[in-house]
Amino acid sequence: MPLEWTLAAMPGSVVRHVGKCLGCSDHSVDSADPDAAQLWCLRHAGLTGHRGFELSAFQFFSAEITDPAAVEGRTST
Repeated sequence: MPLEWTLAAMPGSVVRHVGKCLGCSDHSVDSADPDAAQLWCLRHAGLTGHRGFELSAFQFFSAEITDPAAVEGRTST
């Protein structure tokens, strides 16, 4: 029988933001502050003249089996 899974945000994990230049693929350091990623894009544009950017947000998750009885005898990785 297939197991049912769910995703849960990892404890202490916050949404992270990254700015990426579409011209040269350079990118900002990921930050919890979305303004930091946007500011990096503006600074990069000023330094290079590049005008196309992507802003991304991500968060870390873990997969968990939803039926506790199915977990017995399993090890997590």
